[in-house]
Amino acid sequence: AVVARLGPDAVRGPADPVLLQAQVQEGFGSLRRCYAQGAGPHPREAVFQGLFLLYNLGSVEALHEVLQLPAALRSCPALRRALAVDSAFREGNTARLFRLLRILPYLQSCAVQCHIGRARREALARLARALSTPKGQTLPLGFMVHLLALDGPEEARDLCQAHGLPLDGQERVVFLRGRYTEKGLPPAGTCSVLVASKLGGRTLEEVVMAEEEDEGVARRKSPA
Repeated sequence: AVVARLGPDAVRGPADPVLLQAQVQEGFGSLRRCYAQGAGPHPREAVFQGLFLLYNLGSVEALHEVLQLPAALRSCPALRRALAVDSAFREGNTARLFRLLRILPYLQSCAVQCHIGRARREALARLARALSTPKGQTLPLGFMVHLLALDGPEEARDLCQAHGLPLDGQERVVFLRGRYTEKGLPPAGTCSVLVASKLGGRTLEEVVMAEEEDEGVARRKSPA
């Protein structure tokens, strides 16, 4: 959550993304070693193993490690959900991926946020390959907003223009053959729909405690 929410600091300068990445991965590594060495069961392990996979979305190594976990752990809802997101990401199934991302809880959304820009770029590239013609085909920006879970038409326009795609007025993007380009990192986007809105006015502590309470209820209801 800290990585997802941390922005440039006017006094200290922008946060070092490489250092942040190293610190988070070190934290996941330490926690997962504790899980492996402990007797268990650990009530929160499925959640954190899922967060580990989402933070490393598309990593063959991360998927391999998760698939080595006991079947009972992999069958927990939090880990099943993370595996479904990873599968849709690998397959390039844009519609399924963003449907799943829309319903992820807040902390899981924070974990996957760093991959959203890449997922949108890859989806836009596939659309460009499928739709581009010499004369150009148009697509409503509203469709782009829905498909890629963008925060509105303005963000859709910015995304298209960042990849060299012209606009037809303010409502449609034009897929012209040879115009799609990729320069630099994909735009990160504001991710209000997919991340920030899920906080719902709660503090981070309230979010974490609510998830623990929900899991406690689920465990009590499960058959012995």
